[in-house]
Amino acid sequence: MNKLMGATFVVCSFVLLTGRVGAQTPRAYENAADNAMEAKDYYAAMQYFGKVLEMEPNRLDVSYRYADAARQFGAYGQAEVLLQQTLDADKNGKFPDVPFRLANVKKYLGKYDEAIRLYRRYTASAPLSSPLRKEAEQDIEQCVWALERLNNPDKTILIERLPDETPNTAQSDFAATMLGNTLVYSSFREIEWGDKNYPKRPIVKVMESREGAESAYAMFNDPKRHTANTAFSPDGKVLIFNKCDYVDVGAISCELYFSTQTAAGWSEPLKLPETINVPGFTSTQPHIRANENGYYELYFVSNSPGGKGGLDIWKVIFSAMGNCGKPENLSAINTTHDEATPFFAEKEKTLFFSTTGRQTVGGFDIYKSVLKNNVWEEAEHLDVPLNSSYDDLYFSLQNDGTVLFTSNREESATVAGDACCFDIYKATYLPIELKTLAFANPDEDPLAGVVFTLTEAPDATPSATKFSGEKNEADFAVRRRESYMVIAQKEFYTPDTVYFTTNAIPTDRKFLEKLYLTPEIGLAVKTFHEWTKEPLFDVLVRIYETPGVKSNQKSTGAHSNESNLPVGGMRMFTVIAEKEGYLPDTAIVTAEELKAIKAGSTMYKNLFLSPSSMSAYLPISLFFDNDQPDPRTRYTTTSQTYEQTVERYMTRREAFIEKYTATLQGVEKEQAVEQLGKFFDEEVQTGYVKLEVFASNLDLFLKGGSTIEIMVKAFASPLASSDYNLALTQRRIASVRNYFRKFDDGIFEQYVRNGQLKVSTLPLGESAAAPNVSDDARDKRRSVYSIEASRERRAEIIEVRMFKN
Repeated sequence: MNKLMGATFVVCSFVLLTGRVGAQTPRAYENAADNAMEAKDYYAAMQYFGKVLEMEPNRLDVSYRYADAARQFGAYGQAEVLLQQTLDADKNGKFPDVPFRLANVKKYLGKYDEAIRLYRRYTASAPLSSPLRKEAEQDIEQCVWALERLNNPDKTILIERLPDETPNTAQSDFAATMLGNTLVYSSFREIEWGDKNYPKRPIVKVMESREGAESAYAMFNDPKRHTANTAFSPDGKVLIFNKCDYVDVGAISCELYFSTQTAAGWSEPLKLPETINVPGFTSTQPHIRANENGYYELYFVSNSPGGKGGLDIWKVIFSAMGNCGKPENLSAINTTHDEATPFFAEKEKTLFFSTTGRQTVGGFDIYKSVLKNNVWEEAEHLDVPLNSSYDDLYFSLQNDGTVLFTSNREESATVAGDACCFDIYKATYLPIELKTLAFANPDEDPLAGVVFTLTEAPDATPSATKFSGEKNEADFAVRRRESYMVIAQKEFYTPDTVYFTTNAIPTDRKFLEKLYLTPEIGLAVKTFHEWTKEPLFDVLVRIYETPGVKSNQKSTGAHSNESNLPVGGMRMFTVIAEKEGYLPDTAIVTAEELKAIKAGSTMYKNLFLSPSSMSAYLPISLFFDNDQPDPRTRYTTTSQTYEQTVERYMTRREAFIEKYTATLQGVEKEQAVEQLGKFFDEEVQTGYVKLEVFASNLDLFLKGGSTIEIMVKAFASPLASSDYNLALTQRRIASVRNYFRKFDDGIFEQYVRNGQLKVSTLPLGESAAAPNVSDDARDKRRSVYSIEASRERRAEIIEVRMFKN
């Protein structure tokens, strides 16, 4: 702030300054110049050094010091001329750091190429221990960076200096913001305020201009003190501003004051506590934010203890009554140099500030840092031309999207040659266009008849909707530094959504977003047994759009042979049906097939799976009549085949029903008749059919060279003794073995002889019978004809062991 306000203390002519010098001799002027430099009154020092040079023009030491005063005053053009003259005349190298000083001035003038050459000239001869050598090396890097920034300005930003007098004057004007339709800003004024200095120094006052009218003094100005840097709360109820005093000829120290809005205007200002206004230090440049917890946050600038060095940005929570918490140093933002003029943009959750502690294209440059999850993200430099090779401060985003800021760039008013002053500028972001294009996915054919909806994220309310008609495009106007979402929709197509921000603007100010809508095409896959052509349930259907990369999968389910999957948007794909115990079946769907299917339609594919082993048919339950085969014997083998026994058994279906239901009546009898009928039809008959299919396909695996072992176990009802039942189960297994030997005129006989086909037995007798099955020979209704007893009289093929020869 001292630099900003100190650069404006040029209000008197040199004639007035001469009154401070006694005898007008070179020595007197030189002493006066040294005193002015010590007091940081650089303008006065310039005048005195100039007077010495008029009398003694060959004094290189005075020319050098004159240039230093001009540099620190901000009169870089004058400093450049003087330093160049000194460099050219210094044949003996009396002033070895002149190349560095001249490079530094040229850097501030934006002459980066020349600055780089001078910095390199200095580092080529400067001692390694020179503190300026490291600074020169850093400045070279900064000049290279600044050249890149200046050579790539954001052409969508229009900069204009605000009009003369309202607000800009011959002195410095700064810290502008709009309060409704009123421009509020701070301005140095040459008015009577009781200054005892000679010549009198200007004083800063807060000015107001309603709708461009002539500026007037704000009512809360202190007549005897600088009044500046207004900060209004978002709800307009709180005002915090500076009252400042000269502490030297040019230096100023400030304090922060608090006021609230009343029916009569602003209340009497109260000085904020010493935790903020630390005695002996300056606290300045306030900005107020309303946080999410219902409190205010005050951002301000101070050089008080506890910071990182120079001027730092601080934050403190306070209430509407002015009660303040403990100030927090924004260490993630601050550097060891100066940070200034904070401004928090609520919608963007972004802090804008000026700094000399980061890479800049001039003196103070404007940076921004986003607050995300209560963490400040890495600060970003704002583009040229908002930033310049001069000082740029007091960024203030207005409700209409424009930015007010303060700068002493070339267009600003000057008082002493090229020095001073700061003026108020406005940055306008030129309109930005968005073109949206719709295409059908994946062929990228233009897609007409699309509805585009533009939404300003994260707001869910659409800000604009357009129909493309016979074209595939729609245009929108968008705003800078916003986040947007675009949705493209069309019937029978899956919508597409894109998200984008308008932070980095193309040079033509036109964004292009392409959206790809996927046609809603279904694939219905039906799965069947390859040999029987019967529906095959519980099959997993997979789709692979890219070899080895699964796109989707779905099971047909335990009671279905159909699976439906979306395939819109695929160029081509492979569909594979898989089931344990079966070889998978595959179909390839080409791009031409897909393209022929209209959006909203379904394509159909039938897939057929062959068993990969005989286990796919298991288990197979084979039921027997009571004491069959070969009743009332204890033989462990039989000549009968299972086919013979089951055919006789099926002829006794009605007899079993009659015997079991003879004692039953009404509903109970009807239910028993139905249940026994189902047993014969769905268990006895189905078991035999499964055996036929099993045997019919067994030959395929044997011909392929596999060795197959069929594991069979048999059961008996507990009606007879255990040893009798053991022999009975062995006969039942023997009937199954005979079935395979005689099947289809003995096609398996050769495999049995060479050991390629085996039927292994595991007879269990009644030891495995269910405990609820009757063993009472006198109650044949339950022990012979019941479903429970009938289910115990069976043989089961429980396992097929296959070995590849």
